[in-house]
Amino acid sequence: MKSGNRPDDDIKRSKGKFDFVNDPRQWSIAASEANCRKLAKAKGKRLVEIIDTEDDLLPIVCIFEDYKNE
Repeated sequence: MKSGNRPDDDIKRSKGKFDFVNDPRQWSIAASEANCRKLAKAKGKRLVEIIDTEDDLLPIVCIFEDYKNE
């Protein structure tokens, strides 16, 4: 995943387990990082973290947050 980072990319990337029940953030699961970006755009949210759970079926957890009003 690190190879996909862009210098202007402020998305946090991590690996490991994700607590679906107790994590209060807005999240979705996806098959790839590209799908996370598409989901964020469709939801009108900012993609802030990508977690690779290394599961077989849908290994990527996408964490979103609302855009800040400027």
